[in-house]
Amino acid sequence: MAEDVRVRYAPSPTGLQHIGGIRTALFNYFFAKSRGGAFVLRIEDTDQARFDAASLQDIYDTFDWLGVSADEGPRQGGAFAPYVQSERRDLYLEHAGKLVDSGHAYYDYSSKRSDHEEGKPYRYEGRHMSQADIDAAQAAGVEPVVRLLVPTEGSTEFEDLVLGRIRRKNKDVPPDPVLLKSDGLPTYHLANVVDDHHMGITHVLRAQEWVPSTPIHLLLYRAFGWEPPRFCHLPMVMGKDGQKLSKRHGSTSVVDFRAAGYLPEALLNYVSLLGWSYDDSREFFTLYELERLFDTAKLNKAPAVFDYKKLDWFNGQYIRELDDNTLLELLIPYLAEAGRLSDPPSESERAFVMRFLPIVKERLRVLSDVVPLTAFLYDDVDAWTGEDLIPKKTTPAEAHAYLSAAREVIAARGAGDESALDEAFHALAERLGTKLGNVMMPLRVAVTGSRVSPPLIPSIRLLGIDVALRRIDGALTQLEPTEDQS
Repeated sequence: MAEDVRVRYAPSPTGLQHIGGIRTALFNYFFAKSRGGAFVLRIEDTDQARFDAASLQDIYDTFDWLGVSADEGPRQGGAFAPYVQSERRDLYLEHAGKLVDSGHAYYDYSSKRSDHEEGKPYRYEGRHMSQADIDAAQAAGVEPVVRLLVPTEGSTEFEDLVLGRIRRKNKDVPPDPVLLKSDGLPTYHLANVVDDHHMGITHVLRAQEWVPSTPIHLLLYRAFGWEPPRFCHLPMVMGKDGQKLSKRHGSTSVVDFRAAGYLPEALLNYVSLLGWSYDDSREFFTLYELERLFDTAKLNKAPAVFDYKKLDWFNGQYIRELDDNTLLELLIPYLAEAGRLSDPPSESERAFVMRFLPIVKERLRVLSDVVPLTAFLYDDVDAWTGEDLIPKKTTPAEAHAYLSAAREVIAARGAGDESALDEAFHALAERLGTKLGNVMMPLRVAVTGSRVSPPLIPSIRLLGIDVALRRIDGALTQLEPTEDQS
């Protein structure tokens, strides 16, 4: 009989969705879909002091942008609603009381640590308070916390789908963690165990940083007399320096990647390969394919490295798969924000973008690259310096000669026949006794203002010969010797 798989992603709305969290969400989603199961979105908002409504909206927006839908959740509803933890408060209070009644937890009216022997884990004063002290605390209006009574003998172990058998001595488990705060709201430990049980969660896929907490959760399952789910702790996502991925490595929030112009298909595809691989060679997958091919047996134990350059490459590949009309619509917001287009753009403005799309499409890593790549088409180029125009290991006089000769070719031939111009520039370089790059680099900088630009001849064609020649003339003046140099 097939297993009825139910998994969940339970983010806290206290910050923007980041790469590590989205990787966890996607792996849960893919696992559920590959097994014909259910993917549950649950909002863990019990930390009301840090709750942020914008962060909650970001969770929903990120799922929508990636094209991923929960089967059950706050927006979809479901048989186990509500799916927002702050709306399930009575359930946690009830279960915390059951643990106290069964002797597996206790009310602590004091958070002071008790004296403990050297090398031995501490426990808390609350488990040793006399009834008189408890009465006094209650009379003073002190609201207690509820702590789990962690045994000091024996061990807790489980079989992880990635890491294998894990065993922890109970004396090494963090002692007596708080389950219910004094405001009556649960901590992560109590809420996630109670909710996972009542929502029928069969597998918990989460980051390896939660491994130390798993014995606590298993002790809770045991205290309640419940069957725990299967655990699968996913490999960490690291920067190239071997440290956990963070803002110091660059953008990590999905909203930043969206703003830069990454496509959802590219980000989803790349993130799916952080710690998982279908085989040793295949890299490109659609969402539909990942929903069917994902298998926890193909997860890696070792940390995954987030490579921004590889993501750029992925994104560029996806951009080049777009038809020009789709790409036009995606680029318009970036060009409009930069003041290149009206908002909305006129038909002539749209037509001009369509004209330059063929020469920039191959060079876009992200959609926002269109702004610097095409700046020379919209703005005057007059900020070169002599150094910009001089190829390595050449003199200003040589650069002047190369650019002047290139100008003659452009003036004589125009920019209509690209292959003929290419031949002419090769012949020119040979006649001047230099490399082709020494001829083309000053010309490129003169025309576009940058050493990195779309293909030069089509760029000149878009600008028009008169504009190109005027820019070349301006650049030549920068290379003419001054009185001090003569």
